[in-house]
Amino acid sequence: MQVAVKDACILIDLANGGLLDQWFQLGIETFTTDLVLRQIANPAQRKEVDAFVTAKRLKVITLNGAQIEAMVSELGHLRIGLADQTVLYLALEMENAILLTGDRRLRLEGLRRSVEVRGLLWALDELVAKRLLPPKLAAGKLKKMKEQGAYLPPDEFRQRLARWGG
Repeated sequence: MQVAVKDACILIDLANGGLLDQWFQLGIETFTTDLVLRQIANPAQRKEVDAFVTAKRLKVITLNGAQIEAMVSELGHLRIGLADQTVLYLALEMENAILLTGDRRLRLEGLRRSVEVRGLLWALDELVAKRLLPPKLAAGKLKKMKEQGAYLPPDEFRQRLARWGG
């Protein structure tokens, strides 16, 4: 089974797009950390994310003392926040996990450490490819997420809209 570790950006963007349910229909075992959940401050976004935590579809990991010590030793010097360090640490610990992030520094650090890193556009590509999201609707959701603050590379954003008829 494919495994993914998500940062707050991806959870927030998918919640804003109303696409968390479709994401979990992909059958990818999905994890995050308790520190990432604390970053989701908007009540509507948090309510949507919490529903998937309660349903045990989004697995939340709390690092123990030894894991935190190892994480700080290995990643503490990086210029990424503590919550992002936890998801990078988790992705490194899980064999063949995909790190899903919208954060540039986290993405670059994951790649530097040979972690497979993907973003929001990849998630949408997967939903369209698996026919869980019609292309035209994907274009509309993509626009909505961008309007709500999702960071998307401009060229790739335009390419997806053109490909999906948006």
